[in-house]
Amino acid sequence: MNWLLDILKGKWLGHPLHPILVHVPMAMWPGALIFDLLSQWDVGGNASVRLSFYAIVFGLVASLLAAPTGLIDWSGIKKEKPAWKIGLYHMALNLVVVLLFAINLGLRWSTFRNATAVARTPLLLSAIGTLVLIGSAYLGGMMVYEYGISVARMSKKKWRKLAAAGGANLPPE
Repeated sequence: MNWLLDILKGKWLGHPLHPILVHVPMAMWPGALIFDLLSQWDVGGNASVRLSFYAIVFGLVASLLAAPTGLIDWSGIKKEKPAWKIGLYHMALNLVVVLLFAINLGLRWSTFRNATAVARTPLLLSAIGTLVLIGSAYLGGMMVYEYGISVARMSKKKWRKLAAAGGANLPPE
């Protein structure tokens, strides 16, 4: 079972896997909104409708890959740390986003092959889903940039050894 955790943590890459995977839905779902808007402005016709549909599909598939990696990263945070609660909100918002885009996909299923414009409800779901996604991404960024989650993956001892090898002036332990 440890081999699976190592894969999900990205140890085989030497880099956390979650930040790599989350960029796909972060690009696809706002892209779907852009294609939805283009279809409303009579740009692209059915091509815009189809591109939006497939962007949602691709984003959903990628989110299914990103979710377990994020859950593994989050499970390594101590519950008393502020980043744990932020991660919980981040995860909850992402679940809302996935649900919104899954419903969105279901509403488009029967019409995406022939429609020349996206209907209003799927358009609204794309807009709301994208806004919630941006909020969730902000929280994910806060976890990394403010709290260093998944950044310092080496022990303090290893960091000190690297710093000393690089000629850093280290305080005594």
